[in-house]
Amino acid sequence: MDDSRVAKCTYGAGTLMVILSSTTTFDWLSNEFCSRFKLKLGHFELRYSFTDCSNCLLESDDDLKVMFMVCGLMKDQLIHISVRDKAVVVNHVQAVYTDIIASPFLLEAAPYNDNIEDTCIDSSVAGSIVESNAASSSCLSIDFDSTSSEFGNDYLGKYGSCGGRKYLSTDWEGYITHEGQKFEGGVSEFRDKLAKYAIENGFKMKYLKNEPRRVTAVCAKKESDGCEWHVHAVNSNVNGFFYIKNLNNVHSCTGLIREKSNKAMGSRLVSSIVKDKVRSNPLVRPIELLTDLKENYGLDIPYHVAWYGKESATKDLHGDEGLSYAHLPWYVDVLKASNVGSHCVLDCGEDGSRFQRIFICFKASIDGFRWCRPMLFIDGTFVTNKYKGTLLGATAKNGNKEVFPFAFAIVSGETVDNWRWFLQRISEVLVDEGRQLTFISDRHGAIIDAVRTVFPSSPHGFCLYHLKDNLKKKYPHSVGSSFKDHILWLFCKLLYAPTVEEYQERLKKLRDDGGATIIDKFLADLPVQNFANAYFPGKRYGEVSNALSESFNSWIKEVRRLPIYELIDTIRIKMMEMISRRKLASEKWCSVLCPVIEDELKNLASKGRHWRICRASESVFEVHADLSVMVNLDERFCSCYQWQLLGFPCQHAIQVIHHSRLCLYDFVDEYYKADFYRATYATPIFPIPDIEKPPPGDVVLLPPHTRKPPGRPPTKRFKSSSETKRQVKCKRCGACDRHNRRTCKAPI
Repeated sequence: MDDSRVAKCTYGAGTLMVILSSTTTFDWLSNEFCSRFKLKLGHFELRYSFTDCSNCLLESDDDLKVMFMVCGLMKDQLIHISVRDKAVVVNHVQAVYTDIIASPFLLEAAPYNDNIEDTCIDSSVAGSIVESNAASSSCLSIDFDSTSSEFGNDYLGKYGSCGGRKYLSTDWEGYITHEGQKFEGGVSEFRDKLAKYAIENGFKMKYLKNEPRRVTAVCAKKESDGCEWHVHAVNSNVNGFFYIKNLNNVHSCTGLIREKSNKAMGSRLVSSIVKDKVRSNPLVRPIELLTDLKENYGLDIPYHVAWYGKESATKDLHGDEGLSYAHLPWYVDVLKASNVGSHCVLDCGEDGSRFQRIFICFKASIDGFRWCRPMLFIDGTFVTNKYKGTLLGATAKNGNKEVFPFAFAIVSGETVDNWRWFLQRISEVLVDEGRQLTFISDRHGAIIDAVRTVFPSSPHGFCLYHLKDNLKKKYPHSVGSSFKDHILWLFCKLLYAPTVEEYQERLKKLRDDGGATIIDKFLADLPVQNFANAYFPGKRYGEVSNALSESFNSWIKEVRRLPIYELIDTIRIKMMEMISRRKLASEKWCSVLCPVIEDELKNLASKGRHWRICRASESVFEVHADLSVMVNLDERFCSCYQWQLLGFPCQHAIQVIHHSRLCLYDFVDEYYKADFYRATYATPIFPIPDIEKPPPGDVVLLPPHTRKPPGRPPTKRFKSSSETKRQVKCKRCGACDRHNRRTCKAPI
């Protein structure tokens, strides 16, 4: 009896104590359960559990040997064996009829039997049944699998039952198994697994005690149905683990069906499920988590539970947003050490204990900007995390007309002081630039003041899109959209006018059509040198809008809701990947120019091959197109002014260059060439591993003073009235397609 063990066997509400030894066979144990629990062979399955090993299959003599070996190693005297009904279903039925007439065959193959259970075949039958009649040549062979729910389901086609799938929550069924079960995560892990266990097994529970050191839960139907299921777990003073001390894992109530919706599925439980998904993709949306829980777990939860669950998971992964500020001093030091030459400034106020603002410009951006056109598009966008704020960005455009992030800062808001501070940091970076810098922005008062103060000699262009928006608001809604569109078209012609004479002529037309009073009032506080090509003092390469800044804001849109440390580092990672990706892509280019510019020149070159070209001198030509123009190759001048404005030859100049048998690439600005593009991304941004990041308690940096407004924080910008287009619904066809009942042409 030295190798004997006592097994506590449970089936439903019954419990059986059995003595097992190394000579016990699986067949004997199965027959014992059949006789004591009134079961049938093949209709149940066995699982055993130890203190640190639960829900193990027991299906053969080899499994019994392994169970005894593990029991000896763990020195457990009691083995928990659970007897469960086997859910057997039918998937494949194969009938072979060797007789022509089926009716006599069926009578012979299935003779009358007093015991109906021996002759009836239903969904509880499993295995392989062969009925043969030696007196005749008839034979029936039926082969069963266990994945379909009905006999003959394959023959029903679309009317048959649908196939199921295994959900990721299936393992939750075995989270609570036996007394003495250990939970190393303490009370949090126990509560989490207990809730998942209840959800998967289809019952509701309530806590009698729910304390950090002890938890007692019973079935919610204890009072109504007298269910005896209960569990009691306590905390160990030795190691801090949680142990189940008392467990009755058998329900005597009715209606244990696993449902798709369960009140126990709260935000904390959702947080534990989606934490890995949020870790791999911090920008995952709550609607995506809803779909994931539905597809992979078979659970339906409200949207707000998914939203709060995602927020809770983010907090668990990244820590408290207030503590995120404490990592910034370390981050700035490591950034300067790993990316030597980067310009980073952390402003902590006068006492140095509270965050005010931070400026970051990587060495890769400083080096790359030298190979871009000397233009910066500046704008601000709001930060949507707990402590709010504004992200100021300065963006350039590379030779392939792509976004090149140059510098950014996180400040309290778009104030004059913050914009001056931001541009002063940029001036420190570009102190040795030696090129005249051009700025493009909207008409924000703080930006205008800061550019005028920090860069007094730099040209400053206003965004055409915002100017059109401002002009559109000068007219009431009653004038109609067609009239407004016509006025805006005239204003665009005014802005693009290349000469002063052309500007004055178009201004007269705009004043006549748009009303002299309204137009004069609009242009009164709009300096002409800030928007019109004819008066612009610098070179802006045809850029008249701040769309590049909007592209940068959209690029970091989802990042802005992260805590400040993760926000800054995520932007760094996005820039690091972008630089590496574009560098590798440009190495495969075979053209002299960047692909976008190369395509534009090809399109321009194909338009004027039939034009007549006359030479006036060695470098001066006259091109006879629809209107004749003069081209001066030495001065890179064309009387259409497109060459001067854009920086690369216009269609007239291209025809002259081809006529002179010169190389077209020699007349294109260097900024548009592939070599300059490769040099733009020659310097990489190096990683900043946080494996040696100190705990936030070592450095104290408090978050900025802020007040959280009531309600759920907004994550989208409110659009102005000019941006919001009113939908016109046709009362005839019901479509919203810019027509009404009178002009509708849809067939009914």
